Amino acid sequence: MARLFQRAWSASLAAIMAAGISLAALQPAAAQIDSSDATFSEAVQAVKDKDFRHAVRLFTIQAENDQHDAQYNLALLLEAGKGAPQDFLKALTWAWAAQLGGIEAAEELAEDLAGYLPEKSIETVREAVRERLRARIDKGHAAAVSQFATFHLLMLEEPDHETAYVWFSISAALGLEGALEARDDARENVDGERIIELQSEAGTIYESLEIIID
Repeated sequence: MARLFQRAWSASLAAIMAAGISLAALQPAAAQIDSSDATFSEAVQAVKDKDFRHAVRLFTIQAENDQHDAQYNLALLLEAGKGAPQDFLKALTWAWAAQLGGIEAAEELAEDLAGYLPEKSIETVREAVRERLRARIDKGHAAAVSQFATFHLLMLEEPDHETAYVWFSISAALGLEGALEARDDARENVDGERIIELQSEAGTIYESLEIIID
């Protein structure tokens, strides 16, 4: 287990490897909780000190605030059972959240974790991720809109191109980066006879949302 990233300014690679883990770069934190660079540095130090329980606590704070690199780090710790009992369900939940947030390494981790679990358990994780994304959309988080669309392409047993098209259409209307291309790609896989109905659905949802554009 040596897949966590770290910023160049944080602890040396040798020190991280000595702890058996590497650490992910932290995204800017929301103001309402302490997910600052200082907190990330503290988590890095906790890993160096092999105080994995403290590291899990800190990464959990950040992960719940949608810090995607912290989500990935937390998934790795939970996969390894360091700082908390081994928990593949929670690890997959955070790995998928990190993947949706753009952490490329999370895709391989999620694939590994899914290989440990029966389909029934994976479906439980899907529902948890789906509900978390919808809750964030309801709270006005713009990034969750595109992530919800991507979820329906990547995390389901079979891609749901129609739902992805609806939510990428909303993302495009919000002006989110990459949404126009993603919307048009999704449309290529949708039955033409369904397009008008799906566009109407997207319009209805769009009008009901109160999204904060950062």
